[in-house]
Order: sequence, then structure tokens, then C-alpha cells
Amino acid sequence: MGRFSFRRLRAKDAAAFKVIRLQALFEHPEAFGASWEDENVQPVSIIAERLEDGHVIAGVSEEGTIVGTIGVLRSTGQKTQHIASIWGMYVSPGVRGKGLGRALLDAAVAEAGSLVKSVRLCVEANNDPAIKLYESAGFKRWALEAEALKVGDKFHDEILMRLDIS
Repeated sequence: MGRFSFRRLRAKDAAAFKVIRLQALFEHPEAFGASWEDENVQPVSIIAERLEDGHVIAGVSEEGTIVGTIGVLRSTGQKTQHIASIWGMYVSPGVRGKGLGRALLDAAVAEAGSLVKSVRLCVEANNDPAIKLYESAGFKRWALEAEALKVGDKFHDEILMRLDIS
């Protein structure tokens, strides 16, 4: 693996997070429920609040640039607090294939903790590299959501995956 450090993003990281988030949404609109158009108009102050309220882990290059992100959200509902969700996984093209994605995924699963029974995520059905990564980490397919997203005139299916924590 390349040399990366990992840290939780905070409000002070909002501008840098917005840059990589917009890059992800622009390059792969089919892979995210959010759109570049909606996120682009979000003020940095709103993104800062989201970072403080949520949990986003960043992979940071030796130069200090955020080159990968993953969000983890533990449900707070009384009946669903045993579930954590992975969202917003993205690795910049220049550092793909260096183990960063797996390290981010492992960090997010660890963050979800032993208090959950499962960690869940959605992945675009044609995103073979991501599917292989998730399966190599123990995630199993449990459902297919047909036409989950529409980008332009094209519909995209999503595979729902889960990792059961023993």
C-alpha cells in the first residue's frame, strides 16, 4: 500500500472534503445517491455541520491531500441501532490499486464497532472493482434494487450488500 494516513474529518476539513466529494460525483454520477448539481451549491458551512454530526474517514496523502473518503453512519433508531451503513466511498484515480480503498473500508467497519450486528452498503450493479473489494472484505449480496438511480436518461441498478458482525 502507498503511504497514507487516516483521520476523521471535522468541520475545518469541509472545503477540502467538498472538493473530493464533487470530484467523485462528477466522475461517477451513477455511483452516488447525491448529485454534483445539488452538492455544488451546498455552502461549506452546511458541509462542516455534516462532518461534525457524522463520521467521515479520509485517506490523506503524504502531501496532505485528501485522496479517499468513506462515511459510516450508525443508525440511532430504537429498532435499527444494530445496523451501520457505509456511504460515499471514493478513492481518487491516481491512488487506486494501492490498497487505500480496502484500508478505508476496514477503518469504517472498525468504526461501526462491535455494537452493530451488520454493516450495509449499496453499490452500482456494474461497478465490478467495488463489488470485488466489498466481497473480499466479507460483504454478501442480499438484494438488488432495480432502477435505484437515474442519471440523465439511464437507470442504474444497485446491489445491496451486508457484512454480518459476529
